[in-house]
Amino acid sequence: MKTYQIENDEVRIEFIARGGCLTKMINKKTDTNYLIHYADLDEYQTNPYFLGATIGRNAGRTSPPFYTNAAGEKVELDCNEGKLHLHGGQNGLHFQEWKVERLHGSAYELNFVDTASPYENMQFRLVYRLEKNRFRIEMYGKANIPTICNLTNHAFFNLNADKTTIETHQLKTAEASLQLIDSEFVPTKGYVDFGDGEPDYAPFNFNSRAEVGKAFQLGTELSEICAGGIDLAYCFKEPDDIEMPKIELTDDTETNQLVIRSNQEACVIYTANKITAPTPINIGRHMTKYQGITFEMQRKPNYVHEAMEYLTDDYYTFTEYEIL
Repeated sequence: MKTYQIENDEVRIEFIARGGCLTKMINKKTDTNYLIHYADLDEYQTNPYFLGATIGRNAGRTSPPFYTNAAGEKVELDCNEGKLHLHGGQNGLHFQEWKVERLHGSAYELNFVDTASPYENMQFRLVYRLEKNRFRIEMYGKANIPTICNLTNHAFFNLNADKTTIETHQLKTAEASLQLIDSEFVPTKGYVDFGDGEPDYAPFNFNSRAEVGKAFQLGTELSEICAGGIDLAYCFKEPDDIEMPKIELTDDTETNQLVIRSNQEACVIYTANKITAPTPINIGRHMTKYQGITFEMQRKPNYVHEAMEYLTDDYYTFTEYEIL
C-alpha cells in the first residue's frame, strides 16, 4: 500500500489513498508521531477503528436510519452498527480509494466521486496542505441537487512519545454546550450548558484546561453510556470564529502540543472507550482503551433529523492542525 508524504523542517505528514487515511503527523522538533496508526498497513482495508480516515457522507450515528431528500422523499440508509447508520454506512468514504495528485511540494489533492452510497451522487475533493507547523485539511463537495454532506477526519491522537494512554493529557475546548446521547449512543436534541450547575456533567467540561482522565469511570448514567470515557459532541458557542482554537491538547510533560482550528460547528470527542479486539499499532503497542483521542470536527451529530436546510449541493469545510 503506497504511502504519500508532505514534509518540511518542522513537520512530516504521511497518508494513504485508502480512505485518505492519515498515518503520521510527526513533530520533527521532538521526533514524535502524534497519530495512532496500524502497525500493518493491510489493516486499513477494514479499518475497524476508522484510524485517520475521511468519514462521510454523514459523520457519526444517524438514527432512525433515514433522511428526507430535497424532493421530500424518505431515503432509507443501510445499518452497519446494529440498527444505526454509522459514519456513512457500508460504503462510507473511509473504505474508498481516493485518486491522489500532487499539487506542489507542500500539498496533495485527493478526488473521489460517490455514486454507490444511498445518498445522491456527489463529487469530493480533499486538499492536504502543510505550511510551516500547520497542517490543513480542506474538504469540498459538489452535487447536482441538494443532498446530505457532513465530513470529518477521524485521526486518533496520542502526544506521548512512549504512547502510554491519553488519560493524563491536558485538554481545553472553546466554549461549548454538550449534546446528550441516549443509551444507544444516538445524539439527541438535548443540550447542556456547563454553567447550569449539573454535577453529573461537570467532569466533561473542558472550557478550562483540565486532565482528560477527569471524565473517566465516573459511575454516573452518562459516564456508563459513554463506556467510562468521552463520546460526546461539543457544540461551539462561536463556531464562526475560525482564528480561535477549538481544541488545545498537551501531553503531561508539556513537550508536545496540538492546536486545532476549524469552521465546523461541533466536535465529537471520543477517547477509544469501546475497544474490544486489541490491534497492533505503532511502536509495538496495541490499540486498547484510552490509547488515543479523536476530535471529529463536524456539523451537529444526527443533524439530518433536525433541519432540512442542512441539505447542500456545495460543501466546504476546513480543519487545521498546529503542531507545537
